[in-house]
Amino acid sequence: MSKQRWLLLAALLAAGGIGVALVLAVALGFVAGLEEAAATGAGLPVYTSEQSASAHAGYRHSTLTCGNDVFVNDYEEAALQIATADPQPAIGRFLISDAKVCAIPGQPVTAYVAGDCGSEMPAYVPYRNIKQPPFDWRTAAFREMTAWRVSQNPRNPYLTTSNAALIAELVRVLRDGAPVELGGIPFGAGTNMSTIKMTSDQLPGLEFCPAIYFRGNGTIYLAESLTMDWRSKPSELHARWIPASPMLTEWLKTP
Repeated sequence: MSKQRWLLLAALLAAGGIGVALVLAVALGFVAGLEEAAATGAGLPVYTSEQSASAHAGYRHSTLTCGNDVFVNDYEEAALQIATADPQPAIGRFLISDAKVCAIPGQPVTAYVAGDCGSEMPAYVPYRNIKQPPFDWRTAAFREMTAWRVSQNPRNPYLTTSNAALIAELVRVLRDGAPVELGGIPFGAGTNMSTIKMTSDQLPGLEFCPAIYFRGNGTIYLAESLTMDWRSKPSELHARWIPASPMLTEWLKTP
């Protein structure tokens, strides 16, 4: 209960309005309970979560279910990121952890929702309604992409372009490029990795984010998405790595 409400109750008690104060106390306690419930997510629809092996090697098949609505995060969603770090509003909560399920700004809740997969800090990933077709990046129309600048210019660390030819080249390389075998990359080497954030009007509120790996010899590789092998010591990252074309390499190395 807020300090203001307690002061109001105390004032009534001091004035001798005991009966009125008792009624008000019950009312204020009820309101305070509603506030606490809203803060913790109590009262929101409950989503049950399950995880199993994916049909795609290295990925996991995670689901959120609420009534007849089933949402999935699997291979098709691995390269999708939510455009905002704090999606709102909360529309549900996990059964076990009380973590929140939120709407994604720009997306109807019948298509995608955000599920908190974090522990101490919220970390949301997108879940797709199984009735919603997966996003097909191979045929999508992208209007812009942003990448980490290889030159690491501290005053302007990011590259952003809406060049249609450059965007089409990235899609072509990911779709048709010949992969090379790089083996597992130790998780600690993740500092040499980043993503390219690609926006499309066909996917409001979400971004398609293929991975970039900057090899020590200057070669740049691209991958649709990454998987983690936790069994390795240390843990290793795996991907279908494709060498960036000269056109993309030149752009990524822009001073």
